[in-house]
Amino acid sequence: MAQRVKEMVSEEIIDEGVVKKEVEEAKKELKEENKEEPRETKGKKTGEKKPSKQKHGRKYLAAQAKIDPQKVYTLDEAIEKVLETSVSRFDGTVEFHAKLVASGIRGTLVLPAGAPKAKKIVEITDENVDDIIAKIKSNKLDFDILVAMPRTMPKLAAVAKILGPKGLMPSPKTGTVVENTAEAAAEFKIGKVEYKQDDQKNIHMGIGKISWGKEKIKENLETIIKVLPKNKILAFYLTSTMGPSVKMELPR
Repeated sequence: MAQRVKEMVSEEIIDEGVVKKEVEEAKKELKEENKEEPRETKGKKTGEKKPSKQKHGRKYLAAQAKIDPQKVYTLDEAIEKVLETSVSRFDGTVEFHAKLVASGIRGTLVLPAGAPKAKKIVEITDENVDDIIAKIKSNKLDFDILVAMPRTMPKLAAVAKILGPKGLMPSPKTGTVVENTAEAAAEFKIGKVEYKQDDQKNIHMGIGKISWGKEKIKENLETIIKVLPKNKILAFYLTSTMGPSVKMELPR
């Protein structure tokens, strides 16, 4: 009996070791799989998800191969390349990107061929200001642009902390604080847009849709280039939604 008890204990110890070994091997395999398959990770401080780097697909790489990375294209060539290398199945947006050496560059302009995205504009007057503020406080932000009369701005200060971070607070600098709100709203509807730099002094904006064709895109592109200070520009790029970028010549 004593001998059998020893054998049983010995068998249990051996079994436990086997289990531990299998667990360790499973952990090792899982770790290797995680290395091969990128996953989203959370930021240590903000808790926000950081997207892992993903490799480009075959369609993108095929489109990218049509662009010479060593060449700086003319405006016409750049537009043609962007139209040629659009890889999205939907009607992609043509985007303009500018890298500048100065800060504080911002303003508004009217894109002659129209803006690529239709925006909902709300006019704020003496009659509706209280209703609009109530909607904003209840988080009903069903608009893209607010155009306000100057005398309504003190009341709008109550929701500045909601509108400000979203870039929706009316401002004289963007032409959204005016006496004639109807006229200002009409301008935004036909193609008036705001341009401003990000934290890295870059400007990004949509200037058309792939379906528009070269001439309309060119008309809008030339308009935005004209308002930027020539001696403050480091580089221009043109791209389409999900497509590769094309470096453009700087204006002379």
